[in-house]
Amino acid sequence: MEELDSSRRAAVRACIDDAKAIAAGREPDRAALEAIRGRLMALAARRGLFPCARFPVLRERGDDTSSVYLLQEDDDRSWALFAVAELRGNESPPHDHTTWAVLAGVEGEETNRFYERLDDGSVEGRAEIRETGRAAVRPGTGVALMPGDIHSIHCLTGAPTLVLHLYGRSIADLPGRKMFDMRDGSCRTFPARPGILRA
Repeated sequence: MEELDSSRRAAVRACIDDAKAIAAGREPDRAALEAIRGRLMALAARRGLFPCARFPVLRERGDDTSSVYLLQEDDDRSWALFAVAELRGNESPPHDHTTWAVLAGVEGEETNRFYERLDDGSVEGRAEIRETGRAAVRPGTGVALMPGDIHSIHCLTGAPTLVLHLYGRSIADLPGRKMFDMRDGSCRTFPARPGILRA
């Protein structure tokens, strides 16, 4: 296990170093995020480094349907990579990140739904969004999101699911992140995920 953990840490560092080189010291645009997505998918394809048994859903430390494991982040909490383990029924509300994000599938399947905001954001606590598309994140696929992009995640499969999430800033340090409710046209702060585990 120690050898596997060491190999995974080295592969993670190499992936993030490559992603930083792609960004070239700037905030990534969509083209750069697509290149970073390709690099993260290459890491996710090394499935032997990410056995589901090493990243279980710990019901007592998560929300019964998911657990989040920190793989690496910089000292300033930028360039943060997580492994998100999910079971059927795990989902998030539509939300933005206020930072860029790239996801790549390791095991199982996670459905991502994408939305656009229709209002101008001028009324505090109010927002109108509509769904614009969907994509399955599974082995060999991934998605890239700009800071203002809105998506939701849904684990609909019975198989254990593991997805790598790379963010410009840690999901534990995004105070401006918003979640949206399509039923009543509201939005509010999306609190940081509690109980993040260290891999």
